[in-house]
Amino acid sequence: MRRTTLISALIVALAITAVVAPAATAKSGGGTTRSIALRGSVSFPGATGKAVSKVNGSERELEIDAQHLKALAGKHVNVNVNGRRLASPLVSTLGHVSVNRNTEAGQRVPRITKGSTVRVRTLGGTLILSGTF
Repeated sequence: MRRTTLISALIVALAITAVVAPAATAKSGGGTTRSIALRGSVSFPGATGKAVSKVNGSERELEIDAQHLKALAGKHVNVNVNGRRLASPLVSTLGHVSVNRNTEAGQRVPRITKGSTVRVRTLGGTLILSGTF
């Protein structure tokens, strides 16, 4: 009787571990992170930036940062991902723009795959920065 109880308890413990371990791994950073540099255009050669895409299970996050845009301080710019506008942030007085989107916060985050594009443009359409994942 004791041996049967012990074996049953061991089987239950293994079953719980099989269910809990993958969930713990997903929460502890078992996801994918991709990062690209954003390069300045001919019109804004000094502009620099980066885009970082993180996927962890069903959670997606996208961070886009651009610097050295002092000439555009106080103006809005369009941030496009895969040809669709994601945001129109205001350029800070220091010439910086940051866009952060996360599905955990209920925000729309585009799916990033190899070949996905990021473009930052003036509201008039002039290219400022671009990059491809």
